[in-house]
Amino acid sequence: MTSNRGKFTHDVTDQQTYRAGRDLMSARWLAQACLSLLMIGSLSGCLVDQKPSRGVKRFQVTHTDGYLEYVAKQRKNDQRSKVGAGTTKSKESIFEQNIHLEMDGYVYHPNFLEFSAAGLFGLLQQNFEDTFGDRTRTSNEQGTAIEFDVSGQFLKKKSYPLSVHARRHRTLQPRPFQSSLEVTSTNYGFLWRVVDEKMPTSIQFSDTDIRLEPLSNFEDNGRQKNTLFRFDTEYRFTDNHVLSFNYEYRKTEEEPFGLNYDTNEFTLTDKLEFGPQHKHRLESELNLYKQKGSFDIERFRWREILRLKHDEDVRSWYRFEAIDRKQGNLAGVPPIEEKSYSINGTFERRFYESLVSQVHGYGQWQEFNSGLDVKRYGAQVSLDYRKKNQWGTLFSNYQGRAQREDRQGGEQLVEILDERHTFVDPMPNVLANTRIQISSIFVTAEDRTTTFFSGRDFTVRQIGDRLELERVPTGRILDGQTVLIDYLFQIGGSFTLDTVSHQFGIRQDFNMGLEPYYRFVKQDQSVDPPSVSGVTPEDITAHIVGLAYDRDSLRLNIEYEDRDSTISPFVALRANASLLRRFKKGATGQLRFRWSDIRQFDPNPRDLKFFTAEGTYRYPITPKFIVETTVLFRKENDSLSGNDEGVDVDFSLEWNIRQTEVRLTYEYGKFQDDFADNKQSSLFLQIRRSF
Repeated sequence: MTSNRGKFTHDVTDQQTYRAGRDLMSARWLAQACLSLLMIGSLSGCLVDQKPSRGVKRFQVTHTDGYLEYVAKQRKNDQRSKVGAGTTKSKESIFEQNIHLEMDGYVYHPNFLEFSAAGLFGLLQQNFEDTFGDRTRTSNEQGTAIEFDVSGQFLKKKSYPLSVHARRHRTLQPRPFQSSLEVTSTNYGFLWRVVDEKMPTSIQFSDTDIRLEPLSNFEDNGRQKNTLFRFDTEYRFTDNHVLSFNYEYRKTEEEPFGLNYDTNEFTLTDKLEFGPQHKHRLESELNLYKQKGSFDIERFRWREILRLKHDEDVRSWYRFEAIDRKQGNLAGVPPIEEKSYSINGTFERRFYESLVSQVHGYGQWQEFNSGLDVKRYGAQVSLDYRKKNQWGTLFSNYQGRAQREDRQGGEQLVEILDERHTFVDPMPNVLANTRIQISSIFVTAEDRTTTFFSGRDFTVRQIGDRLELERVPTGRILDGQTVLIDYLFQIGGSFTLDTVSHQFGIRQDFNMGLEPYYRFVKQDQSVDPPSVSGVTPEDITAHIVGLAYDRDSLRLNIEYEDRDSTISPFVALRANASLLRRFKKGATGQLRFRWSDIRQFDPNPRDLKFFTAEGTYRYPITPKFIVETTVLFRKENDSLSGNDEGVDVDFSLEWNIRQTEVRLTYEYGKFQDDFADNKQSSLFLQIRRSF
């Protein structure tokens, strides 16, 4: 486990210059948006030949509103090392005085231009003090805060409406066991549509700039810029035959990691519904994708999808796909050229209302420029049974699969982009491929706005020929968060890998809320020749027995798993519970618990005990006076990564007094592991007076 040790590296002069330039650009955007609306109002008489009707003004404001606001923020961080790295403390105070104005209206007529405009302007004062060991640094800064939201709809009742917008907003996102994140998002763009039954068309443009500024100075600021241009059109030969074309351009820049690339994508799609009552469907697609920049991709794809509905109980669907792809430049890897062809088909039969059966067959052939050929083919059978009985409903399913993978040729590095994984404590995420280069792993948030680092946000552990990723509790990856993972892995050699697997499950849902269940997993793998390097076949036999209870607002679950594996055998006992309770006068409370006891055996022994508890209580003392608090406790004992324990407390108060709103939020976090003791606290006060 690695703690969040860091150094304060901000240069005060550069930071002032950066913020002043940012605020100046924001002010220009706001001025340009307002000036555009005024110009539209003054020129509306020239744009429309018809004079306004009697009693209708050329520029009409239908609503105005605003408020004055005072905001105070204070945060403290205290990290005491247990391994001789010293003590780090920081304290920062931010004060804002803001004025917010907004209005709605129209120019010439609501059907010509209907608009809304809002803006916030404020003065900022920031005081910062940082102590590392016996060295202390202080700074005082002043600046401005600017937010705006301007939008307009032209000719909304015509067949060619146009929508434009320019927005900038700031939000503060709390995060357990780490500082809150201030997110400033600036976006502008337009959407123009042609509403036509025969040939509907749309053009969209959007430019987004997202700045991520953690309240803690131990994290680097982040930034992502995205530019999007999209053109969509289609031609409807009939209601059941449509030809569509799509072009999309994207440009992405990310800091501080130096990612910069742009993409062009063309897609031509033909959809045809045919047969009696048009119940069959054929979809053909041609796709061309080009990406240039930090890593390059060129791809041509041809896809055919056929869906047949033979009768009410029998369906089948078939898919063919051919890909010609070239990609490279990730971690300095030479370009990879690949040709791939795949075909698969599924036949489904429904017996009565209780049993659904499927037979699925597939095959794929990949050819690489290194001379490597990979062939995969297999079949799968599945049965799903559902039957209501006098006690409730019985569910059962079975799935059997057989696959052969045949590789012939030399070694080849292959890139994997955007492999999706969700971190759920305490279970690790196992990457899908083997023989992965650890140094090539690149992890980002699902929206690509944050890049995560090994040791600081997640840890990597090798188990057999696979890699496991676990999140660091004090890192920036949240429990339950989905991430995207890029990496390189080595394929090649000459061998055949056979896999046969079976899965069976049964569950009875009783009317009183009780749900006992059982699952069985069996996998047998063999490789020929047995001595091939870099490939470790895994045989698995797993039994899972559980009992759940779901009634009203109470949910309980306890589960035992015995997993025998040639790579990572373990036994695990897990339990979780949640309770939502509503009290008198509108108060609500929620409790959640999770507990796991996992023991892994040779060749990778490990003992892990994990417990977390979370409680939330919301109480409206009066309809205009609301108090809410959340407490999160976490404890983990791990024989490999060490022990950690932490608590996070959030308290908030909201009070509305006539035209005055008061919001108070206090956050406190304490976390300790084998490396350091971390404490942090923050206070947020907002007073708003509407007029």
